[in-house]
Amino acid sequence: MNGENALPAPGKERAKQENSLVPLEPAFAEADTVTVVFGADNGFIVPLTPCLQSILDNASPEHRYDIVVLTQNFLPQYTKMLTDMAAPFSHVSLRVLDVSPLVNQWKVEDLETGHRLSLATYYRLFIPELFLKYARVLYLDGDTVVLEDLYGLFHTRLGEAYAGVVVDANIIRDMSASFRSYVHKTLEMEDESRYFNAGVTLLNLSAIRRDFPLAVLMEQARLKSAKHRDQDVLNSLFYGRVVFLPLRYNMMWLDKELYLPMPGGREALEHPAVIHYTGGGKPWTLYGSGHTAADFFWKYAERCPLAAEIHRLHDEDCRGAVAGYSSLRRKYLRCRILAAVTFGRTRRHYQEKAGAMRELIAVIRNLLDKDEV
Repeated sequence: MNGENALPAPGKERAKQENSLVPLEPAFAEADTVTVVFGADNGFIVPLTPCLQSILDNASPEHRYDIVVLTQNFLPQYTKMLTDMAAPFSHVSLRVLDVSPLVNQWKVEDLETGHRLSLATYYRLFIPELFLKYARVLYLDGDTVVLEDLYGLFHTRLGEAYAGVVVDANIIRDMSASFRSYVHKTLEMEDESRYFNAGVTLLNLSAIRRDFPLAVLMEQARLKSAKHRDQDVLNSLFYGRVVFLPLRYNMMWLDKELYLPMPGGREALEHPAVIHYTGGGKPWTLYGSGHTAADFFWKYAERCPLAAEIHRLHDEDCRGAVAGYSSLRRKYLRCRILAAVTFGRTRRHYQEKAGAMRELIAVIRNLLDKDEV
């Protein structure tokens, strides 16, 4: 922990009151309130809005819901739109909190980003300090939809575990030798099959605050976030002290074949509780709209304030896909050839790419036949 990347001691940082945020007060007095936290920026408003709509539509009026969106430089119209969404629900509080003071204090802009992840992914590392008066919170990625009341998930027994999580079956299945070595040596995880996806994380804040001051979390973000950012940090620090939740609480939408042979996989496919729209293709794109799991996204997208904008993005992507149809066919044929002449993990990679392109080609052909673009 020494060297040029070493961070000041927590006590010194907390003394900088002018740069700190006051810890949040709980929105409701009830001890069993469901607290849900997001990290988002202006570029993530499209998936976040249907996700919030799905939570509101499924939130039982018998319980209280304290929803907080952590942001930086969020557009005022987005803040108003989100808070207006929750306003009709007396049992729901929705707050948007600008974490710029912490972002600046900890120089978050210096951390690794990329691979479709912005700096907002690191905001979850601030949660233990921001939510000092909370015992636990449920962190959700914004590119999810919630299909049932979250009360049961939120009150999962954690004991002394740091978090309730779901294994990242996709990464585990496709783990290369180099990434496996990284998991063992850099993340210090003996068993790579316990690597989890942080998109749905039930955080035991009492245990985390006890063992990991914010200075430690941020230092680890500098040391262990080169590949999957803060997800690697949490996997490394929480290893051996997590409760694994059923797959249905973080069902990654494009992996039907992956889930079927897994314990709880069929339940996840047939009765998902939280669908996670991971990967490059999204349900509001042409590629995503060809998958049945996208129907859940559209159910809530149609009811949210951004419905017209989401339809515009979808239509725009459809037109772009049609314009690139010939190029896509050439790429598809190339993947077919590579899938035939390669072996092992590489062959599976090209087989999956070819399969995805084949599905996309079929969707585009259907559009052309219907003359919808």
